[in-house]
Amino acid sequence: MTEVFPDISNPDAGPEDLHQALTKLFIDTITNQPRSLQKRIGPSEYGHPCDRRIGAKLAGAQVVNNRGIPWKPLIGTNMHEWAKETVARHTLTLPLADILGPRYMVEMRVNVGDEIDGEPLNGDCDIYDRVTATALDYKFVGGEQLRGYRANGPGPQYRVQAHSYARGWVRKGYPVRHVAVWFLPRDQEFRQNHFWSEPYDEQIVIDAMNRAAGISRMVSALGTAALPILSTADAMCTYCPYFLPASTEVEQACPGHPGATGYVR
Repeated sequence: MTEVFPDISNPDAGPEDLHQALTKLFIDTITNQPRSLQKRIGPSEYGHPCDRRIGAKLAGAQVVNNRGIPWKPLIGTNMHEWAKETVARHTLTLPLADILGPRYMVEMRVNVGDEIDGEPLNGDCDIYDRVTATALDYKFVGGEQLRGYRANGPGPQYRVQAHSYARGWVRKGYPVRHVAVWFLPRDQEFRQNHFWSEPYDEQIVIDAMNRAAGISRMVSALGTAALPILSTADAMCTYCPYFLPASTEVEQACPGHPGATGYVR
């Protein structure tokens, strides 16, 4: 039998009060989740093609491009959780799994290697498949982005991220032959997914770490005064947290890449 609680209804309250209460709950929860509060740079960021954006992150520059509540990233985060649970339930798919162990290693933390800005470069790889020796990352994206990735591949940011996870698995003692990024539709049918892969290449990671380390040294020496010196790239400027159109004080906000027309991830 359902328990009946005391009546706390307020005759002066209506559906609009419910809307406000739930909106506040959602906003508070979203803005205080770990991904929203993350401060250090990680494998998903240090391969970004814009040096200035990386420098601003490392310098702890103020966010000036507040795009509101990160609703779409929240959807992606929750889809990641669903995918994690789905694959985790089917890890023991190898013959003699009780002896050989699971096929899939799901959302495991890996250490990519060298420190950047005094912090170890760690990340959580979505899947490592022991049968194909593949490190895989999911991306839940909108239709326009999905079409771009299908036509042009993942771009430098996600490519570096995939190879970084692979290097982390190698450092754990596992063989890696391939990296993959699985682009899954956030607002379309599943059949429109796109699976990208290529052979693992450690040099891609080493080059990206050296680049980020160089930016870090500049920022450590000059602070935000390094930002005007750092180069920019045509890479979704309007989504950058440090973007402010027509800004003339680059140390405080970036006006964007000159002549930016599209996006590259």
